[in-house]
Amino acid sequence: MDIETENESARDAPNGARSMVRKWGVRALFLLALIAAAKFVILPKMQAAKEVPPPASARSMVVRTERLSSQTIEFTRNYTARISDDGRTLVSARLNTTISDVYFGEGDLVKAGDLLVQLDTHDTRAEVSRARASVAQIQADIAFFEKQITIDRNLYEGGAISKTALDDSKRKLESLRASTRQLDSGLVLAQQKLGYGKIYAPVSGRIQKVHVRRGEQIGPGMPVLEIVGASNYKAVIAIPERDMSSLALGTVAYIKLPDGEYWTGAVDKIYPALDERTHTGTIDVQLSEDVSRKFFAGSMTQARLVSERHENVLVVPTQSIFNRNGMNGVFVVDADAAHWKLVELGASNGIQTIIADGLSAGDQVITTPYPALNEGVKVSIYEGRAS
Repeated sequence: MDIETENESARDAPNGARSMVRKWGVRALFLLALIAAAKFVILPKMQAAKEVPPPASARSMVVRTERLSSQTIEFTRNYTARISDDGRTLVSARLNTTISDVYFGEGDLVKAGDLLVQLDTHDTRAEVSRARASVAQIQADIAFFEKQITIDRNLYEGGAISKTALDDSKRKLESLRASTRQLDSGLVLAQQKLGYGKIYAPVSGRIQKVHVRRGEQIGPGMPVLEIVGASNYKAVIAIPERDMSSLALGTVAYIKLPDGEYWTGAVDKIYPALDERTHTGTIDVQLSEDVSRKFFAGSMTQARLVSERHENVLVVPTQSIFNRNGMNGVFVVDADAAHWKLVELGASNGIQTIIADGLSAGDQVITTPYPALNEGVKVSIYEGRAS
């Protein structure tokens, strides 16, 4: 009996050891699960709890501001302008001949008096030579008959010839003198035609179009080239009917140049009639000679016309104005808090608005249009650059 008991105890010993191992394994797994839960669940929640922002009443609202000062402001309207010359000069030929040389091309600037085109004047020079020869011949004939009349007068007085012969000589002399006047006129005309062989620029400007090439045949009245007056360019602006009443001679106009800058001019012509199809009016802004050189006739650009000008006024961005319960006001910053101020509004262009009353120079106006702005809300001013 004792021997059997010992044998049974010996058999139970390995089973107890295995049970103990299983218990410690379960405990180890439980411990690992706790560590994982702490790492991935509990710790993130604790960290998130630390990052929860304070209540709205304790937070500062970040705002942009603008400190007011008296200034001069212009309200402008934008339009499209077309650059036009104040007149085109069509240069034509006066001879029936061929083109010898063309000295300028399209787009070139020329000055009044510049030689533009040389025509072939071979035939005209021959005509001038013939006219000169005819004049010289008839002048020689006149000199001969003047001497002959002196001789004939002496012969007549001596009874050697009749009075009829003397009168014939006088009539021939008068006829020659009459022919001289006609030949002189022909010579002048031929010399004038010779001068037509050189075509000069009648005005300063830019070559818009060249109609001929070297070697081409040309006739009187045919166009050679076209010049637009570069020194007389103007900006022609179409204005909607509703805006015409706000414009007057001398209205300040800003014309956009090809380099993006703006040139300041003034309205110098307002046309009295509207376009029947588009119901738009037309105004002109004369450009200076320097500005004209920067454009081509027919160019399109932008124009800003001043509709209103106000001096020594306080101006705020229109978006900074709030309407609360039918009252207009803005928020200003004082002691790191927003404070409501009622204002009286002046003129506005939709982007900027004049404050007629309610603010003073030096006030720091909040320009960010936050609907949540209210009296006493804590604010901090954004110091970075506007994006």
